[in-house]
Amino acid sequence: MDETETIAETVTEAETVAETATETETVAKTELKENDNIMAALAYLLGFVSGIIIYLIEKDKPDKSRFVMFHAVQAIILGFVWFIVSFVPVIGQLVVFITWVVMIYKAYTGEEYHLPVIGEYAEKYI
Repeated sequence: MDETETIAETVTEAETVAETATETETVAKTELKENDNIMAALAYLLGFVSGIIIYLIEKDKPDKSRFVMFHAVQAIILGFVWFIVSFVPVIGQLVVFITWVVMIYKAYTGEEYHLPVIGEYAEKYI
């Protein structure tokens, strides 16, 4: 086998991996039920309070959504972080507020965005 054939095979394999990743991402987004993105976004609305409410509603469903559960747990943790940061001057509060708005948007658009550190803890408690 010469070098050109090896390179062609490598490129073909890379294209196959890229197509598979795109298909997996598409399937993951289409697996969301009708109102999952709205429920996930609502989990962030009132901080840890709405996170707890959405979590309690979702955990008892027989077909509970992993997506909603993840965002509910992450919203609970983010709400507690916001409460703690509320004792810090304005910069800390502004950062958490911007994060809160971004998370509402990402949940509404169907993205399971993991916040650094917080996202890892949320994964453990789903």
